[in-house]
Amino acid sequence: MKKLKARLDAFSDAVIAIILTIMVLDLTPVLRDNLNDYLLLSKEIGVYIISFAFVANMWYQHATLFNEIDDMSYRIMLVDFLFLIPLSLTPPATNMMAENTTNITVMAYGLLVGITGACFRLLARSIIHFQYTDTSKMRQVYRKIFGQHNLIYVLLNGILIILAYFFPQIVLWFYLPYPLIYMLLSSRDRQQMYDVAQLTTDQRQQYLRLPRDRMKQFSRLVDASKPQTSVDPAGNQPSTNKPPLPQTVKPISWHDWLDQPIGSGSGVQATNAHSPNAEAIKEFRRAQWDEFQRQTKTQRAARDQAAEELERQQAAQKAAAKQAEREREREQDAKKEAAELAAKQREQDQEAEEDAAKLAAKNIERQAHAKKEAAKQEIKIQERQQKAKRKADRKDAKALVRQKKLAQKAKQYDSDDHEHQ
Repeated sequence: MKKLKARLDAFSDAVIAIILTIMVLDLTPVLRDNLNDYLLLSKEIGVYIISFAFVANMWYQHATLFNEIDDMSYRIMLVDFLFLIPLSLTPPATNMMAENTTNITVMAYGLLVGITGACFRLLARSIIHFQYTDTSKMRQVYRKIFGQHNLIYVLLNGILIILAYFFPQIVLWFYLPYPLIYMLLSSRDRQQMYDVAQLTTDQRQQYLRLPRDRMKQFSRLVDASKPQTSVDPAGNQPSTNKPPLPQTVKPISWHDWLDQPIGSGSGVQATNAHSPNAEAIKEFRRAQWDEFQRQTKTQRAARDQAAEELERQQAAQKAAAKQAEREREREQDAKKEAAELAAKQREQDQEAEEDAAKLAAKNIERQAHAKKEAAKQEIKIQERQQKAKRKADRKDAKALVRQKKLAQKAKQYDSDDHEHQ
């Protein structure tokens, strides 16, 4: 089956090479010096570069994926054929999009990219299931490492397909960086898979429990430490010079990543699983994991200690805050009591003033009443005096009338007497 696997690799490479050849043959040559024809050719070349980058990335992903296995299964062969079907439709999709860039053609191209990526992920999963057993936990590792980036690919392509309905001319050029992003992220994910494959089963189980930020820290630790193998002068067995693992890990630069061997990831080429060099790499990876775990425990202990110190500081701050709050409450209570006493004193003063005012009002009322009574008495006395005076005047008038009558009678008697004389 190894020979059949090699022939399947050659068949896939031939199909991909034909796809690229067909795409370049579809370019319309310029037969006359015409600016519009040259502009059309430039646009076709741009679309060709987009599709070339996509197909070349698929070839790279396919080559590195198949390089990890020495044999294959019927499932892998059938899924590989299934992957080549949508990939072989790239030339007509590219030609349609170059000749007539509309929302339909760009959306169809994006749909083709999505289907091809889905078939390739199905192929990668089949190879992972064939390469590793269930007990190795590598299937769960694959889902954890590749799962988030696979979701990013699907969402990104879905967004581009939706936007292509409204802005096809603009979205077309966003498919150019898509394969580059795919290649970079997939290369790192595949290197993580290779690094985790060197660990023991228990170490893989520990790896599965890591959050994503800790996974990235382990990858940076692996990238920063590169074991060098050499041949022992006494024999052919390689010896591994393990440099001290760094305490501070810096991520690998883009320049270093471009210059390192393809498929090495951290500078270590994947070798045969049964070779002495592979065993040395496994030992080094496991030592790195142990060092990573020690660093993690040290960092966790430091974090716990810092957390405890922070808790103590917070508890002291809370106690001080409570004490200050009690002091403020006591001060507020004292102020409140003083305010209440002042309010009570003011109330008492107001009550005393009101009582004095009431007493003064009563005295004024009594004096007014006394004056009224005196005035009434004086009026009554005056009335009595007036009545008495009127009675006396009446008596005097009556006496005067009687005297007048008597005087008249007397005059009358006198006149009568004179007459008789």
